[in-house]
Amino acid sequence: MKKNYLILLVLLLAPFLLSQILWAKIYIDIRSPSFRKFPIALSPFKALTPPSQDMKLGERGREILREDLDISGFFSLLTPETSPEKTGGIPSPPGEGTAPESPDFQPWANLGAEALVTGVITYQDGSLTLEARLYDVVKKELIVGKRYIGEMTDLSRMVHRFADEIIFALTGEQGFFQTKIIFVSTAAGNKELFLMDWDGRNVTQLTHHKSIILSPRVSPDGTKVVFTSYKMGNPDLFIKDLRTGEERRISSYPGLNMSPAWSPDGKRLALTLSKDGNPEIYTMNPDGSGLVRLTHNPAIDVSPTWSPDGQKIAFVSSRGGNPQIYFMEANGQNVQRLTFEGNYNTHPSWSPRGDRIAFDATLGGGRNICTIRPDGSDLRVLSANLGKCEMPSWSPDGRNLIFSSDRDGQPHIFLMDAEGTRIKKLTFQRGSDSYSYWIPRAREPK
Repeated sequence: MKKNYLILLVLLLAPFLLSQILWAKIYIDIRSPSFRKFPIALSPFKALTPPSQDMKLGERGREILREDLDISGFFSLLTPETSPEKTGGIPSPPGEGTAPESPDFQPWANLGAEALVTGVITYQDGSLTLEARLYDVVKKELIVGKRYIGEMTDLSRMVHRFADEIIFALTGEQGFFQTKIIFVSTAAGNKELFLMDWDGRNVTQLTHHKSIILSPRVSPDGTKVVFTSYKMGNPDLFIKDLRTGEERRISSYPGLNMSPAWSPDGKRLALTLSKDGNPEIYTMNPDGSGLVRLTHNPAIDVSPTWSPDGQKIAFVSSRGGNPQIYFMEANGQNVQRLTFEGNYNTHPSWSPRGDRIAFDATLGGGRNICTIRPDGSDLRVLSANLGKCEMPSWSPDGRNLIFSSDRDGQPHIFLMDAEGTRIKKLTFQRGSDSYSYWIPRAREPK
């Protein structure tokens, strides 16, 4: 009986819920051909700290938010050094049960802003609080307001979280500012795994193999990372639990055990093994069982990457001479060549949107990051004049790429959008950084 009442309630509410969805305002239609950047103002953040401590929390918080919103490509940012409001204008945090004080919108409208962000950061007795609000300047109303409480080290995470709130409120789509990037670095003397926020902050070392680690890939549920390590002498495949730190070897065949890639459902791993004489593509279960060979060719087949629907696998093969990008059905059938330009094309990465495949190639006057449609059309060279660029990986929304570049000497991790613009250097630590992999939202370690 309760089930019938529930069904009836859903049916009665359905028209109302649908109307709310239809009438929900999307401020930025990011898929529209007539898309224009949305003018949003970032008011200087107010910092309330003990008089003896000048930590520039307001400046730091607003700068992190500015970087987040700028890299999205959706906004025209207005960041005046002082508030244009006559009252000085940044409201203090309200007490419990009080309504937030609205700013004077007219000065912001005069600047051309259609939305406004204000923030107050309080640090007291070891506790950090960020109160941030997003306003509709035209309608003079609050769109979203949030309060976050944590420690001093949580400032960037708090701001990233509110940046995601802004993206969702204005576009209806999820942001990626709380995601992380895993990569290989020699900062500790050997090639070890490191983790960082998408913007390069909060770098953490994950492994201490004191050896060579290559090609890390994180599971779709965000709990495990697989990678190749020479820890035992042979290039074996290891899996590490990102919650507990537990680590074990899952593939140790003679020769290569490398370039792993998780299927979108997390149930299978594609990888390269050379146990039968030459590198071939296989799939197996994450525990190492259920091994299936997919390619059968005397050439070198390496670096698999799954399509977002799990139906196809792109990979690198030298069966046509120099390495080129090929793809096949997930069962190994119907192998087709994808790239015909560039004489050394490697490290394919399939966009989470499914519309493009990124790879590195000797093309366009150097070693560059390129993208191509899965049907082989619309080849684009993105990274000209950035030095030797390799190993691309897509952002969760398919609008940005990370890669390694030696533009400044040793390889470091860089970011650019899918058009090859808005370039940002992410790593600055000593040593070389490579094999970066952008962990999507659902894949972020908990």
